[in-house]
Amino acid sequence: MDFAILKALVFVASLLDGIYLGVIAHELGHALVALTLTSQNVRIKVGTSAALLNFNINRLSISLGLAGFRYGATSYDRSQEPIATQRYVILGGPIASLVLTIAFGASLWQFEPWSWLWVILFGFFVANFRILIVSIWPMQYKAPDGSGDVWLSDSLDFWRMGKRMPK
Repeated sequence: MDFAILKALVFVASLLDGIYLGVIAHELGHALVALTLTSQNVRIKVGTSAALLNFNINRLSISLGLAGFRYGATSYDRSQEPIATQRYVILGGPIASLVLTIAFGASLWQFEPWSWLWVILFGFFVANFRILIVSIWPMQYKAPDGSGDVWLSDSLDFWRMGKRMPK
């Protein structure tokens, strides 16, 4: 196993890049379902810092920051949508993460273990698997931006929504 230290650094770099790109893909999963099932404008925010990059694509607005890149949010006016629609939107993110996890995991079989490309793909696999687990693990935590808000994981949001009575 030549270049072990360099490969470890490449793994860490691909893991961090994979987390950032995986959070974007996860939030796009939510957003694409929201854009499909609603007529509302949808906003994606990744990172807790001021956005370095902002752009709009029709009804989709995307803001990308670097600090707090492990966190993302997709927002639209949930109060205007039925519970079933909200649940589909919630499921969009974990499904996107699941598809990426399976794709990266399956691609690992195509390459020699511990080759350069395998190490990079393994970093992306671990990153997306982490995002998937965090989104389906029922938990709540304080918002990292210091606002005092409480954020819910996708699964906890999904299950708590069932306790609300439809209008």
